[in-house]
Amino acid sequence: MVKHWYVYLIIAAVAELLYMLCDKYKFIKSKPLRTIIVIFVASFICWGIYDLFV
Repeated sequence: MVKHWYVYLIIAAVAELLYMLCDKYKFIKSKPLRTIIVIFVASFICWGIYDLFV
């Protein structure tokens, strides 16, 4: 199975943008919970975009 490193890089970039957005507006107060939610949401966003285009 070929591992595409750029997919992980894109997920990390989307997660960082979501994390900065959540940190700025304080949507979720708890930092560990915010991190977990941002990782899952970023993964689902990237999976959905990948599914639409491929």
